[in-house]
Amino acid sequence: VVSTQSTKAVVSTQSTGGSCVCTANGVGTFDTAEIKISGEENDVTITAVENPVTCTINKKPCAMSFNIESLAGKINRNDARICKLNDDGSLEDCTIPKGTGPYKRGFGKTKASQAGQYVCTYGDYQSDPVTLELGQ
Repeated sequence: VVSTQSTKAVVSTQSTGGSCVCTANGVGTFDTAEIKISGEENDVTITAVENPVTCTINKKPCAMSFNIESLAGKINRNDARICKLNDDGSLEDCTIPKGTGPYKRGFGKTKASQAGQYVCTYGDYQSDPVTLELGQ
């Protein structure tokens, strides 16, 4: 007779697998078993549609787009971000892109401070930098 059962799942972030530890407590007994879970190895490719992106200050529309492709599974737009890349490599001003491919970030009426390098991230993957150039 089993009095309690519990399951704890540990899955890797790269969709490659993980393990599940099952525990059973009985009257006077206790047992655990680890079950291995495997999946396809994932590789994500992120490419800019256009580089550099050239827009006019104080005018819209201005947008940059990226294609995101995955070997395993569908792309979830909510897991993607398009961010400004700082000189030290850190990211700021990250937004969830619009669309379902290409994934797009609109800048609205642009300001001079928005010019610079941007990257698209998806999980642990990051695109090459794309330059947003703003002219008069």
